Parts: sequence; structure tokens; C-alpha cells
Amino acid sequence: MHKALAAGLFLALSNSANAGEAFSWTGSYEGFVACDRVMNGAPSTFGRALELHFVQDGNVLHIATEIDDPSLGNKASLYNGLVMASPAGDFTSGYLEACQSRFPYKELIRIFPASTTSDKFGFSASTVFVTDNLPGAEGALLVENCRWSATRVSRDVPKIKKCETPPSAN
Repeated sequence: MHKALAAGLFLALSNSANAGEAFSWTGSYEGFVACDRVMNGAPSTFGRALELHFVQDGNVLHIATEIDDPSLGNKASLYNGLVMASPAGDFTSGYLEACQSRFPYKELIRIFPASTTSDKFGFSASTVFVTDNLPGAEGALLVENCRWSATRVSRDVPKIKKCETPPSAN
């Protein structure tokens, strides 16, 4: 009886691990980012086209973004973080943090649960961005909350620069 229970538990755990490993975020995505911004107390909003390139190594996710921003030129940022699949492997979610930029800032991204079973994989995310060192506006406190929405357009493995520091598990 104990052997049967142990075998059943092993198979259940193996199947959930395999289901989680079967899905990969790796590929290129296109989408849109819409942000609410407050700089030195003055609110504003903006939206931009978004291009993302993901490489997944186990449960670590590396992302390079390109945002077409007329005021900054083409803005590129790097992120890394952790992703997890649901026990059945039918949903995945995670978080990322910015790790490299042209200027110092803090940015965290929360990826909402996304279905891995649809024909066209896409996801939604929310970010919080804070800096007081924006080029051209040094000393002005900038806080942004953004909503991302993107769909995978290619499963090819992109060549991206990865963060030098591993994501924190905190």
C-alpha cells in the first residue's frame, strides 16, 4: 500500500514538474504599454508600442525590451526574474526586476497568470517604476505605473544581453 501511494505521489509530482517544464517563454513578443506618470506632483499618461525578447533558463526569465519613445529615442532595458507554472502546467506567472539601464532607477514587473494552452501565447503585466535621476530631469521624482500587454510573434531564441546579477528570490 505504501509503495502504491509513494509511486502515485512520485508520478503526480513528476507530471506537474514536466508540465511546468514543457512551456517556455523564450521568443519575441509585440505589444503595448500604457502608463500613468507623476513627476514632481504633475500627473500625465502615455502609451507606447513595445517589443520584448525573452530567454528562459529553467525558472529564470531574461528579458530585453525595446520601447519606441519619441522623447527618449528607442529605449531598451534589461530585466530578469523568476517564473513558475501551475501544478497542471496550464498557467504561468512571475515577476521581474530591472537590472541595467542608462540611468539608475528601480522597476518591478508583475506578470499575471497566463494560459499556456492557447494557440497564440500572450500575457499581461503591471510595473512600478521610480527614479529621481531621469536624463534631462535630474532631481525630479518620477513614479510610473504601467500596464503591459504582449503576444508572442516568434518562438525563435533571440540573442539578447542578459543581466549580470541573478534575480533575487525575495
